Amino acid sequence: MITFLVVVIITSPGVVGEGNDVVFSADAGPVLPNVPYYISFMSSDYNMWICRMNARSTDPRTCPHQPVMFTRPTIRPTPVMFILPSSTPDTVIRESTKFSIKFANPSQCGESGVWRVANGEVVLNGVESREDSLFSIHMTDSYYKFTIGVSVYPDVYATSISLSNDRYGKDRLIAKQPSGEMEVLFYQNYPPEY
Repeated sequence: MITFLVVVIITSPGVVGEGNDVVFSADAGPVLPNVPYYISFMSSDYNMWICRMNARSTDPRTCPHQPVMFTRPTIRPTPVMFILPSSTPDTVIRESTKFSIKFANPSQCGESGVWRVANGEVVLNGVESREDSLFSIHMTDSYYKFTIGVSVYPDVYATSISLSNDRYGKDRLIAKQPSGEMEVLFYQNYPPEY
């Protein structure tokens, strides 16, 4: 009887807190809402960063823009902010919490800067807190991944955001099944300070 109670006490916190852990940046601090972060593919050693640009152009001023994972970027990566709905009382970003992602700097192309999934691709004409513009973060083995809060497919609850594997080292962000997942880390500083 005592052994059974000990097992219940040990396993209960994992079940209760599952998916509600605080998300941490690679700088070792909690990820905060409305604070700019740079997003890297896995570790910064890969030198792959989220940039705001047109994936099909070599000129970063070409419109429309979208979030692109750029390998060895020739432009400075673009920071994003995580925007919690006003109904969320949290002061940190937690796993599984729904939030909007918005580029920290205004666009020269007139887009809202808020990420949204349209036709299986992440675009920049979202609206904060609207269902198709809500994302979540989930822990993988060593990194984090994004999922879209609303299912792209009726039989799947959350679709992972992954990379399109385009040529020239500029991958569009996609939300299609099956497509794998894009594992990322968040940095407050670029280049990262070690």
